[in-house]
Amino acid sequence: MEKKVLVIDDSALMRRAVSDIINTDKKLEVSDTANDGLSAIDLLDQGKQYDVILLDIHMPKMDGVQFLKELNKRKIKVPTVVMSSIASRSTNETIEALELGAFDFVKKPTGPVKYGFTSFRSDLLVRLYCACDLEEHSGGMKKDAPETIEPQRLAPKVHPTGPAESVAPEATMQSVRPKRPVHIGEKLAVIASSTGGPKALQSVIPMLPGNFPYPVIVVQHMPEGFTGSLASRLNEMSKLPVKEAEDGEILKKGVVYIAQGGRQCELFQDKNGRYQISEKDKPARGGLKPCADILLESLVDTSFDEIVCVVLTGMGGDGSKGILRAKTCKKIKVVAQDEATCVVYGMPRVAKAAGVVDEMVPLKDVAGTMIKTIGV
Repeated sequence: MEKKVLVIDDSALMRRAVSDIINTDKKLEVSDTANDGLSAIDLLDQGKQYDVILLDIHMPKMDGVQFLKELNKRKIKVPTVVMSSIASRSTNETIEALELGAFDFVKKPTGPVKYGFTSFRSDLLVRLYCACDLEEHSGGMKKDAPETIEPQRLAPKVHPTGPAESVAPEATMQSVRPKRPVHIGEKLAVIASSTGGPKALQSVIPMLPGNFPYPVIVVQHMPEGFTGSLASRLNEMSKLPVKEAEDGEILKKGVVYIAQGGRQCELFQDKNGRYQISEKDKPARGGLKPCADILLESLVDTSFDEIVCVVLTGMGGDGSKGILRAKTCKKIKVVAQDEATCVVYGMPRVAKAAGVVDEMVPLKDVAGTMIKTIGV
């Protein structure tokens, strides 16, 4: 039986477009549509039941944020996927929607409806399948596990201008030896998260003390235009300064950097040995920009002698290959969020299967485990 979807959007054209996308999928069907939050509440008051709700942010009478607040007030538990534009107001409200319990969000395509819908269709179906706890989306990929990583095997060596190539373990070990001497005391924290991450980060970053001695880089899977709002929101809540990472800026201890959406975040050392952030419009890997694997692989040629890596809730397996690569020459402690507290137990599960996880803890204990690990 198909999963029932409620589509809420004030644009008749958008309602039709997303309904056509959903109804062409064999496991989903649009059972009702509404042009604002109030009309949707009326449907729920009639006893209508849905497996997932697709929700626009900007609508008359009752917008998406107000609708989510009403659901919480009524204690109605239906997974909700938000549709958002890249406008500044929309990005802020999208972050608020995720705080209020929205399962995930998808960026609306720009331009005429008939253009730009290919990637939107894929992004939308992936999130709806995952929200409905379906095993596969239309592309045939597993909802939370694109691949299994064997602990004994290193990730393929990746060249920036070409495809990945397989290399023998001996060659890989040689290629990832640090090119710079390791200086005692150079340390870093990296956090990787995806679906459910924006809300999960609010249980981690604000819990870090003001004297946290490491720089912290967060790779949260988000499209361009949304990570700035996420950084601003976390900055309001935290003892540490939180900002969106900028290309070329010097890394500082006790600062949290949110990798830019739509770009690849890497670290390198300049001729003076200072760590600089690189935020470039490089190709996506596995559809991800930013990608935690790419950030972690860039640490191989740095002088960091100790890295704390945190893997939070999210679809896929991003982070595990990068950890495996970096572990060949760096001391890495890996903390992962446990299954019971994940919105999607994908990234932590793949990390655990890869044998790289040192501690798996509930979300509420992640920050405390980080603090204990570094001895603050």
